[in-house]
Amino acid sequence: MPVTSIGDLARSYVLRTRNTDLRQSLTRLGQEVASGRTSDPVARLGGHFSYLSQIEHDLVLASSYNTGAKEVQISATTMQTALARIGEVTDGLVGTLTLATSASGPTDLTVAAADARGTVESIVSALNSSAAGRHLFSGTAVGMPALAEAGDLLAELRNAVSGAVSPADARAAADSFFDTPGGAFESLIYTGSTTSLAPVQLGAGESANLDLRADHVAFRETLKNAALVALADDPGLALDDAARRGLFGDALNGLLSAKDSQVAVRADLGFAEERIARAGTRIEAEITSLQLARNDLLAVDPFDAATELEAVQMQLETLYTVTARTSRLSLVNFLS
Repeated sequence: MPVTSIGDLARSYVLRTRNTDLRQSLTRLGQEVASGRTSDPVARLGGHFSYLSQIEHDLVLASSYNTGAKEVQISATTMQTALARIGEVTDGLVGTLTLATSASGPTDLTVAAADARGTVESIVSALNSSAAGRHLFSGTAVGMPALAEAGDLLAELRNAVSGAVSPADARAAADSFFDTPGGAFESLIYTGSTTSLAPVQLGAGESANLDLRADHVAFRETLKNAALVALADDPGLALDDAARRGLFGDALNGLLSAKDSQVAVRADLGFAEERIARAGTRIEAEITSLQLARNDLLAVDPFDAATELEAVQMQLETLYTVTARTSRLSLVNFLS
C-alpha cells in the first residue's frame, strides 16, 4: 500500500504559510473588533461604492463648511468685541463732553481734549483688530491694518483744520477731510481695500457676510468728532474758550448721531453671528448624520467579529502546539 508523506522542508513551508494567514486574520479581526468597522469594504459592499462615495463626498464638503463656519465665527466675535470697545470709549467721551460743555472753566476743555485723544487711539486700535493673522476691517486687504496710526490721523487732520477761526470752519475742514471721495481720509488714513470680503458659504444655500470695513460712515463720523475734540486746544486753531465749547457741543451731537449708526452696525453683526451659530449647529448635525450612515454601511457585528477572533486565536495556538511537537520529532525518538 503506497504511503503519501510530506518532506520536512515542505512541512515547514506549510506551517509558516498557515501561521502567516492566521496572524493576518488575527490582526484584521482585532482591528474590526476595536473599530467596529470592516477592514475589507470591497467585500462588505460587494463592489457597490456609489452610496459610500457620495457619503464621503458629502462629509468632506460638510467638514469644509464646518471649518469655514468656525473661522468666520471667530472673526465675527472679534469684530463684535472691537465694536463694543468703540461704543464704550465713545460713551465715555460723550460723558466727558457733556460735563465740559456745561462747565465754565478752561480745565474741563483741556481734560476733554486729552480724553478725546485717548478715544481716537482706542478706536483706531479696535478697527485694526485681527484674528488668526487676518485684519478684520480691511476688506480684502487682510494682510495690513485698516487704518494708519492715531498720531498720523491727528497730524493730518491738524494740517487740514489749521487756521480755522470758528467751529463752523473747523467742522467744514473736518467734513472735507473725512467725507470727500478719494480725499485725505481715503488716501492717507484708510489703508485697507475698498473691496469687501466675499461671503463665506455655509452650505444649504446659506452664507455669512462680514463685509464691515473701517471706512464705514459710522466709524468715520465717530473718528471725525472725536478727532475734532482732540485738536480743539491745538495752537493752530485760533479758538477762544467759548468757540471751543461750541465746537465741543457740535462734536457731542455728532457723536450721539454716530452712536446710533454704531448700534445699527452692531445689530447687523449680531444677526450675522446668530446666523453663523445656527449654521454651525446644522453643519455639525449633518456631519454626525453622515458619519452614522457611513458606519451603518461599514459596521461589523461585534459578537460575530469577537467570536471569529476567538476562533482564530485558538487555531493559532493549536498551530503553535503542532509546530512545537513537530520540531521535536527525530528518527532516534521514533526507533526508541
